[in-house]
Amino acid sequence: MRDIKNFYYTFIFSITMIKKIHYCWFGSEKPDIVKRNVEQWAQLNPDFEICEWNEYNINISKYEFGRRALEQRKWGFLVDTIRPQKLVEQGGFYIDADVELISPLSTLSDTPNLLQMGYMYNCALGTAILYAPPAHPYLQDILHSYNYIKPDLWPVSNTIFTAYFINRVKDFILNGKEWQNDYCRIFSKETFEQPSFIRSHGISIHHCCGSWKKEFNNQFGFSGSTSFISHLLKWASRKRRTYLATRVNEFSPCYKAALKGKHINFDISGIYTTSTPYTT
Repeated sequence: MRDIKNFYYTFIFSITMIKKIHYCWFGSEKPDIVKRNVEQWAQLNPDFEICEWNEYNINISKYEFGRRALEQRKWGFLVDTIRPQKLVEQGGFYIDADVELISPLSTLSDTPNLLQMGYMYNCALGTAILYAPPAHPYLQDILHSYNYIKPDLWPVSNTIFTAYFINRVKDFILNGKEWQNDYCRIFSKETFEQPSFIRSHGISIHHCCGSWKKEFNNQFGFSGSTSFISHLLKWASRKRRTYLATRVNEFSPCYKAALKGKHINFDISGIYTTSTPYTT
């Protein structure tokens, strides 16, 4: 059955990239830095449609996690439902509001039928920028799983995606390296999430402002400076955080096993109310 789905899926969505950018902003007036970010996306991608999703134009009634997030005004977690939902429904790119684009997104147009994403750390996938055609099977699975997250538990999307890939995607190895199969293409952490030592070598930088955290005050923690010194400081800071993550991150055991050529599953019993939260 999966082979038949794969044939149909590849045939339908292998023609051209979907030139649409989805992003979210909830609960307050957008800061100027976000407005400038969105303007930059449009300048780099003038033929793309940009769609803003907010509390007035979304419908997350099908998804329990999203309903809880909306009711409790946990905007950062509400985004985590919208992220896969809009890509499943419409396809295109999803981009976090604190992502700074460096290169046009058309550089990724050689595999328009694949889910495209990157690592955040060597031991965890990133979700700040995603591309997918509509009805991608991995995203359908992940979106479905949001109905089974334990009440009052708020896992970040990186956890949900990384756990899914470790446990459900055949032959995937969590080793921080680029990887591809018939459904997905995963890039290095310097492609979308972290600054590359040579700034222009990346497609984007995720500034990790942490809107889901209690101490978040709607002020984004970056100035937009592109000076060499500023970039070098960001690069060094993210390298340090990556090193620490490989030691203490929840996926560290899976990563360390992968470096030895072994695969171990991630225990999802602490996240979901069922052992089978996916559609397939």
